[in-house]
Amino acid sequence: MNESRFIRQDRQIARRTLSDFSEKMLMLLADMSLEEISVQKICDICNYPRSTFYNYFDDIYDLMDYCWTVIVKDMNLDEYMKIPVKDRTEGIFSIMYDYLDGYRPQIHKILSKNSLNGRCMSSLRLFMRGQIKDIVSTCPYTKDFPLREDVMVDYYAVTIEMLLEKCFLEKNPLSKEEAVQSLGFLLGTIEKEAHRK
Repeated sequence: MNESRFIRQDRQIARRTLSDFSEKMLMLLADMSLEEISVQKICDICNYPRSTFYNYFDDIYDLMDYCWTVIVKDMNLDEYMKIPVKDRTEGIFSIMYDYLDGYRPQIHKILSKNSLNGRCMSSLRLFMRGQIKDIVSTCPYTKDFPLREDVMVDYYAVTIEMLLEKCFLEKNPLSKEEAVQSLGFLLGTIEKEAHRK
């Protein structure tokens, strides 16, 4: 057996192991809070020794961050690059909204066990804000605004995150149409102003 075959097998094992841990973690979050999930519990459910867990993750919160990474890959956020620049803000929001909308029942289950102020939701907010910041900071028009770039990037990230929360994490959620209209008002107005200059 040649070395490249060993490397391929190692990668397949790693992908399967990571997939097992992330899938089971998201399943557990529908039944209990993140704070109740221990490394031992997830290892028992996945049928892996603790040493395998620690080969990939520092702790349960590190696994949680990895789960968000998997979800973002599933979202295909890179698709925003195909959207004309003037429509990207709404496009990014729509990609996120449509993906999350497909998982609304699971989101509600997770929310029933994890409070909005708990570690799970804090981790999600932090992760999503980072993703949005990465996207906005690469947009060529970000430099057109008469404010410091980091201020604009933060403003976009917080606005998109807030609207997603209003759509998915509240008892009386915004519809997609209401959220897009709000997005157009909150961000579209300043975009038009920047592009007039």
